[in-house]
Amino acid sequence: MTTAAYEQILFEQQGRVGIITLNRPERLNAWTWRMKAEIEDAMERCNADPGVGCIVVTGAGRGFCSGADMGAFEGAIKARDKATSDEDRLRASAPPRRREPTDEGFFQASKPIIAAINGAAVGVGLTMTLTMDLRIASDSARFAMRFVRMGIVPEASSSLYLPQIVGIANALELSLTGRIIGAQDALRYGLVNRVVPQDSLMTETMALAGEIAANPTDATWSAKRLLHRNMVESDKIAVVSREGAAITKQYDSAGHKEAVRAFIEKREPRFNQ
Repeated sequence: MTTAAYEQILFEQQGRVGIITLNRPERLNAWTWRMKAEIEDAMERCNADPGVGCIVVTGAGRGFCSGADMGAFEGAIKARDKATSDEDRLRASAPPRRREPTDEGFFQASKPIIAAINGAAVGVGLTMTLTMDLRIASDSARFAMRFVRMGIVPEASSSLYLPQIVGIANALELSLTGRIIGAQDALRYGLVNRVVPQDSLMTETMALAGEIAANPTDATWSAKRLLHRNMVESDKIAVVSREGAAITKQYDSAGHKEAVRAFIEKREPRFNQ
């Protein structure tokens, strides 16, 4: 097991799985710009480390992430109220981002990610999980697209991903009411892949992460990118072209060669060795 020190997250590695834990439990892990930067840093470490095949994101304490820290909103409102021009108001509304143009592109480009949702996932606490690959919820988890209740609108491409995941009717109901739903409703909507008892959340999540991480990382990474990219592609020729380029590359990979040898020798493949 390896660990690293941060202020608002925890990071450790267990086997081939990197675990990022949002760590502001006294605020139900309310999101901040510092937390965002630390998550990105930990993910970059995982992406650069050949010993990591899957990433898990969870929360410390009772919550997964209760949404954005309201102190940041209060400061932005005061700055906009003091602004004397439209340009200044725009600048006050858009804190500097480390990544452009979208954070969700960063999640899509990373190794496979599982959200282990242990409690409240509200606002950005929910939308950040939509561009992760799999979502496992504890039976005590709660979810809300709370934006309209704050007088704002969904962000982080959730207006694209939420309808794709739960269907337009459910997406509209969640987004227009701001209603809080429980884990079983989230499962019924298709918002999460499965619901498990709170006490076994990390055990179940780590088992799934380990199953993914046991496969050749370049293959899982490439498959993930293909699925995300082609999900919104209307040109079938472009889809086939991307698949052809990716599989041609994988034919030369160590993982594919080991899989073929293992099949011929009638044994289990030994990947990542």
